[in-house]
Amino acid sequence: MSSPTIAVELYGVVRDLVKESRVEVNLPDGGEATFRDLLESMVERFGPAFRERLFGREGLLSFVKIYAGGRMISDLDETLPSGDAAGVRIIVFAAAGGG
Repeated sequence: MSSPTIAVELYGVVRDLVKESRVEVNLPDGGEATFRDLLESMVERFGPAFRERLFGREGLLSFVKIYAGGRMISDLDETLPSGDAAGVRIIVFAAAGGG
């Protein structure tokens, strides 16, 4: 059995880093995958610079937002939507810093 994949839209500095606005992400086999699993799979694929854009010592950086089905996700341990995952719009947005 192949690992499930899910489409993720990228915006802001993460899109600039990855050089793509939409990617297909392979999720771990077995069990129900969480948003944390999704982000960790993306970190494995895109490397340490991607991790630095998303995470600090305390977890997800405050300017990084994850949306699924039009709803902001605040708990990365929440299970990803099941069923037709391709039909759920998942967005990772990281605003550029500055002021």
